[in-house]
Amino acid sequence: MNPDIISETIDRTTAPIVHDMGPLSLPDDKIVTLQNGISLHLLSGGDAEVSRIKILLPGGIAESPVPQLYQMANSLLLEGTHTHPSDELADILEYNGAWSGVDTSTHHSSLSLYCTNDTYHTLLPLVREMVTSPAFEDEPVANALRAEAARLDVENHKVAYRAACAIRTLVYGHNHPLSAVPRPEQLLDITPSALREAHEKRLDPKGIHIYLSGRLSDSMISDTERMFSTIPAREEFTLPRLQFPTHTEGGRVHVEMPDSLQSGVRLIIPAIGRIHPDYVPLRMAVIALGGYFGSRLMLNIREEKGLTYGITASLLGYKHSGFISVSSQTDPSTVDMLIEETVKEIERMKNPASYTPDEVTRLSRFVLSELAGVLDTPFSRMDFLQTRITANAPAGYFAMQEQAARSLSPESLAEMAEKYFNTECLFIATAGKSQV
Repeated sequence: MNPDIISETIDRTTAPIVHDMGPLSLPDDKIVTLQNGISLHLLSGGDAEVSRIKILLPGGIAESPVPQLYQMANSLLLEGTHTHPSDELADILEYNGAWSGVDTSTHHSSLSLYCTNDTYHTLLPLVREMVTSPAFEDEPVANALRAEAARLDVENHKVAYRAACAIRTLVYGHNHPLSAVPRPEQLLDITPSALREAHEKRLDPKGIHIYLSGRLSDSMISDTERMFSTIPAREEFTLPRLQFPTHTEGGRVHVEMPDSLQSGVRLIIPAIGRIHPDYVPLRMAVIALGGYFGSRLMLNIREEKGLTYGITASLLGYKHSGFISVSSQTDPSTVDMLIEETVKEIERMKNPASYTPDEVTRLSRFVLSELAGVLDTPFSRMDFLQTRITANAPAGYFAMQEQAARSLSPESLAEMAEKYFNTECLFIATAGKSQV
């Protein structure tokens, strides 16, 4: 095409019009309780003849009696069953064009399988086997443990990982399940029998959730109900409430890593839990602080001061407690300057006069675009709905975020910062080379 024609038809001096996001609506899932107590969640949608089944089991990081035990047990669900060895299982999935994956969160573990609808009925019995009859054979277990131990050894040489571990211990306490730091040698002591016992213990149907999404047919739903309703009852697997210390002042810790070229920096302020009515408005303020590329921390510390390549803030939400977290890396000589500038931005957010109309509009559009992204596929919609179980998200969580994003104002953001950005209770962890 002639470049002269392009230059005449496209005006590159005028920015394109940005339209406001229209109304957003997240459809709810249909929940069927099977005769053994399993909750089957159904969400049909999309144009492609594909589907995903996700099996959510009780028991995650917080319940693991030994660090990484449940994570390893979950990852080994992909390494063969009693009737299908690891290589045979992989061949079946590959032949059918299927993809599987696992994930472990605070209180749950999951196994997912994506496939085309014409192979779903063939693969469904295999999914049940992977969940109820994993092999935990000696060689695959040993290989998986060695690989994870090697990965942990690499992580232990990273400043960001060491700072994250240090601040969890500082804020949660040494004996808290979420502050446990696995050591490579501990992993190598885990036995196949320990993995098998841990996995079988959590096969309590009343605690299992199955999430089926995609372009669903009646036969897919009925086959799923039939396949999983026969899992026998077991002793109830309870998920105890997480308890966190109450803090009236902050603290600081440093992990010396003399050979590091960068320093890891983590900051935490204790906050409110997900069921608190201020949780969603507070999340808006945390995003404004450091939750996207145009946030205050990015504009100040990255763009203006050049102290880091990236800095982020997030709100870690548990049911009754939450934590405002800031993470970054910087040169060892600029650690204190980065922390000082971060605190300045936190304090500045308490002043409603510090917000410009452009900042509020930009933040609103970012949050709404993220919510719109949730609606893209039946899988992303189901992932959001799943947070009701995995993250104790309250009913109407999607609508609450949309409403908060549309009603943002300097006053609402400053109010949340004033109430919850308590720098008197700031915890700081750094990892790297000390500056003398």
